[in-house]
Amino acid sequence: MAHQSFRALFVMVGGIGLALTLIGMRGQVAAQPSATIVSIEGATTTYQSRDRGGKVVTVHVPSQSSADIRGQDAQGNVEATVTAIDATKHQMHVQTRAGQTIVLAVAPALLTGMRVGETFTFTVPTAPR
Repeated sequence: MAHQSFRALFVMVGGIGLALTLIGMRGQVAAQPSATIVSIEGATTTYQSRDRGGKVVTVHVPSQSSADIRGQDAQGNVEATVTAIDATKHQMHVQTRAGQTIVLAVAPALLTGMRVGETFTFTVPTAPR
């Protein structure tokens, strides 16, 4: 009986330790700033659609694909300069060294530390293989 309670205690302590480790890791990941692509200058997708009357309408949709970002190095790093900040929309416009303008949606906390003219590096995630 004592052996079983020792085993249960050991499993419980190990489980608590694992949970605390995972929670700590989650906090580190959440602390890293991230952004969502709103649009990429010079990269659009064109669709042919029909309106209610059956008339063909051409629709141009701004790209939101990270594959359209020019100027990435081999690791996916892109150097950019902040050209505009829209705090009400939580967005910033940046220009890459390749001259491309990208609109990024970011957390409000990140915007408070950014200034127009500031240069920074962001990493474009690579597609899983």
